[in-house]
Order: sequence, then structure tokens, then C-alpha cells
Amino acid sequence: MALKSFKKLLADAKQRDSYWVEKAKLDFSVALNRLFEKSGMSQKALAEKLGTSPAYITKVFRGDVNFTIETMTKLTRAVDGQLHIHIAPKQLKSHWFDVLQTQEQPEEIGNEWKIAGKKTNDRISTAA
Repeated sequence: MALKSFKKLLADAKQRDSYWVEKAKLDFSVALNRLFEKSGMSQKALAEKLGTSPAYITKVFRGDVNFTIETMTKLTRAVDGQLHIHIAPKQLKSHWFDVLQTQEQPEEIGNEWKIAGKKTNDRISTAA
């Protein structure tokens, strides 16, 4: 019975804007914290970099701040990140993934891929 009650409460909550506001704030805080941990920076160093207090940084990581886009951008850039805002139809379940772009490959490697791709396309064309 308790599980049904929870599911009903959650379904009801999802009908309100306040649920989605808090979810967006927490999603941002979690993503920011991941980058922050990778940076190896301390909360004190992050606060100094942003010209704010360590207490404010603690609130940020708890999702306890009403963020502006400007604040989100500054926080993200301070941990060497980049902010993306995405809007999608509510029926769509969006999942983000990151693609790491590395240094360009030497021209020889690029040509080898072009040759391999052409051979593959030729085989596909003759098979059809």
C-alpha cells in the first residue's frame, strides 16, 4: 500500500511546476559537482575564483539556490565546463552524452579511413 501511495504522490508532484524547478536545480547541482570533483579544486578555491563565500558554494552543491542563467554559466565555467540548456517535448525522454573531441589525427590516418570507407561503400553498392 505504501508503494502505491508513493507512486501517486510522485505522479501528483510531477503535475506541478515546483517539482520540475527543483529537479532542474538538483540536476544542475549534480552535474556541476561531477565537474568540480574532476577539477581537483577545493570549495574554498572555487569560492575565491567566483568572488563568493564557501558557504554559498555548499548551498550550490545542495541545490539550495535559485539559479539564474548567468550564475549557472559562471559556476560551470569556473570548473572548466560549458552550460547547455535543452528544451524538448515533454513526451520525449532525453538522455545526454558527451563526446570528447581529441586532437586532429595526422592526414595519413584520415586518408586510411577515407579509403576504408570508400571500399565499404563500394561493397554495399555492389551488394544492392
